[in-house]
Amino acid sequence: TVKNYSAPKYAPPGSADSEPVIIGKVKVDYPAEAKKNDIEGDVRLRVTTDETGLVTAVSVISGPGYGLNEAARDALKRFKFKPAIKGGEAVGYTFTYTYRFLLD
Repeated sequence: TVKNYSAPKYAPPGSADSEPVIIGKVKVDYPAEAKKNDIEGDVRLRVTTDETGLVTAVSVISGPGYGLNEAARDALKRFKFKPAIKGGEAVGYTFTYTYRFLLD
């Protein structure tokens, strides 16, 4: 038997009733190159989650470099989110997230 196709539920950016909420954060080791050069800063990322809150895609919008961009991107892939909600249903969603690196 053939199952009916069911497309993933997705809300375009800015259209969800509530955006995804972090329920599990991952701390990243500070990249050696950035630490050696005393580099701090924010990495802006475009993150897409599915209707379960699983991160399905991450891309860097901007960041200071020195390994920080890649470290933030890799960390976000392991974050856990409560999914975005639209019309009372969980939906996939794309949003911008800023990961901040500060030296201790």
